[in-house]
Amino acid sequence: MVALINLLVMTAYYLIFITSTPYAREVYGASLSSAGFTAGIMVIGCLAGRFVTGNLLSLFGSRIILFCGLLLYAASIGAFFLVHSLSWLFIQRLFAGIGVGIIGTATGTIVAYVVPQKFHGLGISLFSLSTALALALGPFIGIVLSAQCGYAVLNCVSLGVGVSCLVLFGLLRNLPDSRHRPRPFWELNSYIDPRVVRFSLVALVTCLSYGCVQAFMTSLAAERELTAAASFFFLLYGIAAIGTRPLTGRIFDLRGENIIFYPSLVLTSISLLVLAFAQNGWMLLLSSLLLGIGFGNFQSAGQAVALSLVSRSRFAQATTTFFIFFDLGIGLGPYLFGFLIPSLGYDGMYQALAVLVLCAVVMYYFLHGRKV
Repeated sequence: MVALINLLVMTAYYLIFITSTPYAREVYGASLSSAGFTAGIMVIGCLAGRFVTGNLLSLFGSRIILFCGLLLYAASIGAFFLVHSLSWLFIQRLFAGIGVGIIGTATGTIVAYVVPQKFHGLGISLFSLSTALALALGPFIGIVLSAQCGYAVLNCVSLGVGVSCLVLFGLLRNLPDSRHRPRPFWELNSYIDPRVVRFSLVALVTCLSYGCVQAFMTSLAAERELTAAASFFFLLYGIAAIGTRPLTGRIFDLRGENIIFYPSLVLTSISLLVLAFAQNGWMLLLSSLLLGIGFGNFQSAGQAVALSLVSRSRFAQATTTFFIFFDLGIGLGPYLFGFLIPSLGYDGMYQALAVLVLCAVVMYYFLHGRKV
């Protein structure tokens, strides 16, 4: 049930995310950088939601926090129909992102308590299949709905998802008790865990690239006349991630994280290079498969590593810390690297990101890999 809620919410989230940039440009005439920020601000909202959720889970428990996140998400999606300016769109997207951040942290923490710790690699990989499937379905549905039905219908679908998740929440039983002695609200350790920060810096750098793939895929496909192939990009990404995560999760439990992380980062870099030079459909889809095998497994294995660095009572803070850096990278990527597009084009931007991910390999070795 928790995985189903996560699947539905994340599908709607990516559905909105992938269409935010073209929507802002078409409806409000926003610049490419500002339009990209409408997608990025949702991720920044996720970051804010995740930041406060760790300590609140310890204080109130997972059931209350998950319900509040679902309620906020549904209300913020409904507020879309009241938005009539770019500035109000930023605010609406921000609160929607906060709701998603609360929900994602709550569901991830619930799963961390349910799965035995010695099987965290496999268990979290299986749970994260819901996120991988959402990454496939959300952008695919978003591109199709925006092209065929318009943005109003697209948002109605997202609102229906929010209401459906509230109904599913009523069916949840026997959630694990995540309450522990809460730390003072003014202490940073109440919200994040310092032991996870060093490792999470690798996620921050790596996710800059994925944020740009999500935010600019629609625009890149339109420029290169690859819209038909682009509609299947995230679908194939999800298939590749879903097909490999159970295997990599089991390998993680048996052999440790290094055997997963080094290949996944290298494959992510290669996929960005293929995307940079993609001038036809098959190269675009090859890039999506490589990205699903690479970055798709980086995400699930990264959460498992974060949990392995802390005690059971700090699972909520470990989950929060990892995904704060994860979401921050995705949110900042389109805003920081969008400035390169006018001068270098999409190919130059993705080549620069490919080099950046290779730098993340070196970062991983020094910050975590050599100690494993």
